[in-house]
Amino acid sequence: ACMSAHNAYLQSLGLETLPLRLDIACANTLKLAEFLKKAKQVRSVNYPGLKGSPFYKIAREQFGEKPGAVLTFNLGSKKECFKFLNNLKLIRRATNLQDNRSLVLHPASTIFCEYDDKLKQEMGVPETLIRLAVGIEDYRDLIADIKQAL
Repeated sequence: ACMSAHNAYLQSLGLETLPLRLDIACANTLKLAEFLKKAKQVRSVNYPGLKGSPFYKIAREQFGEKPGAVLTFNLGSKKECFKFLNNLKLIRRATNLQDNRSLVLHPASTIFCEYDDKLKQEMGVPETLIRLAVGIEDYRDLIADIKQAL
């Protein structure tokens, strides 16, 4: 397959700033995970960059200090999840990953919607799960948005 000259140019521009964007997105994700872990409305947080994560050691071995920019967390109910999503102002709802903007979704009703509840549970996708792909916005703005949405 061929790539147009314009698309190749855009691709090269993106590659020039990739390390900077990755550094910020990973640092933001750790800060958000630490914030969510302390939030009373949040039941659990899954991010391999957290020291208490069962995946912390392997993430450090494989990715060093940059274990990714995606985390998941559980709220108390599906209703709380949708209320949270509807209250967000800065973070957008979308299925993309690794955008410059932070994106959130409810996996059970979007990317896993075709599976029955039993299979979703077996796959670790309960109705209470939120997935957050963290971007490069100021982490304080992201925390403020999450705080007001909770």
